[in-house]
Amino acid sequence: MAEKKTLRNAKGEGSFKVNADGTVTHRKSVGFKANGRRKVITVTAKNKSACIREMRKKEDEWNNLKNGLHIGSTDTVVSLCYRHLEYQVSNNDLKGKSIDRRECTIENQISGYDLGYLQAQQVTPIDIETHVKLLISENKVGASSIGKVVDVLNAAYEWAIRQGDMQQNPVRLVKTELSKKLKKLSVKGADEADVVALSDEEIKLFEREATELHANGHEKYPAGMYCLLLLHTGMRVGEMIALRWRDWKGDYLVIEKSVSTAKNRNKKSEDENNYISLEGSTKNQKARNIQLNREAKYILWKLKHSRESCEQDDLIVPTKTGKMNTASNLEHRMKVIMKNAGLEDVKGGLHIFRKTFATKMYENGARVEEIAAYIGDLPSTTQKYYIAIRRKVVADGETHQIVKLPGSKAGEEPVA
Repeated sequence: MAEKKTLRNAKGEGSFKVNADGTVTHRKSVGFKANGRRKVITVTAKNKSACIREMRKKEDEWNNLKNGLHIGSTDTVVSLCYRHLEYQVSNNDLKGKSIDRRECTIENQISGYDLGYLQAQQVTPIDIETHVKLLISENKVGASSIGKVVDVLNAAYEWAIRQGDMQQNPVRLVKTELSKKLKKLSVKGADEADVVALSDEEIKLFEREATELHANGHEKYPAGMYCLLLLHTGMRVGEMIALRWRDWKGDYLVIEKSVSTAKNRNKKSEDENNYISLEGSTKNQKARNIQLNREAKYILWKLKHSRESCEQDDLIVPTKTGKMNTASNLEHRMKVIMKNAGLEDVKGGLHIFRKTFATKMYENGARVEEIAAYIGDLPSTTQKYYIAIRRKVVADGETHQIVKLPGSKAGEEPVA
């Protein structure tokens, strides 16, 4: 193999490297990104002259992008937020689903409001407070969604400061107070659930309906077993969708991928889908091997023995046509089962299975740290969002959320 040669160009013009196949690679620093890191452009062509021509094109593209991202005196709050989003997309800072969520927040809770039309450089902390108060008074979205609005605005202004386009961030001065205000909106009453989880009776009703068979012996709900797999493993829906048969190791299950649905931003024709499935790492970027309980192993065994083909790369929870499933499809299937089981009033979507699993583990004596490691989350998040300390109890025809006596058995109901 021919030795690669690296030659420095004139000062400030980067370097050229002659590759083993005779082509030339040109690298050049063209300035700095908004995050303070140096921007380096790399091109490869058949010779040095071709590299220089290609580099000029890439430099022009970079300069146009960089200049287009700068905030001018006429830019509104909405345009500031979109320019920041464009920067994040170009810098690969966000996953597809996160881009959709950020875009949705800008479109629905900032654009169309008075704040959105204001010149970004003229906004004051009072303007931010007024906007949050308006969102609260409308009662269209919850405290967490309004909190995302504050986060989007704050991040956009901090980015503009790093770029040198602004001197102050009006959100920073009121962010702490706004967080306190939004936290008060989440205060629970005596009969409100802190975390919505299925009761023991609701679990039995759902399991009974999900495993129903037609007169011919075929499953009434093909996705019933998928829902039960979530219930008995605490996986995220995206993690289950990404599972392939090679990930099942008998007593253990390897969870290292997750699938999310996002807008098809590269759609080139009307025939293409508006949304696409994106496979990536798990939400917390950590793969894990989990030991399966008896129910989970039986579900996987039953699924495998009901298939004509279970090759190592085949999906465990595909659609009827064998394609990769989606959370929205499974959500629809779950609602049908819930309704037929008499549980149409139960809210929480597919995530309720994850919460129920974590809650049952806690009631059976598992420590929060153990539960968090199993379901792949932080202990603080697990305790706050996945473990129901108040449990549903029906007494005299009324439903109450009861904090049970510590040390009592999981299925033991207090005397009303």
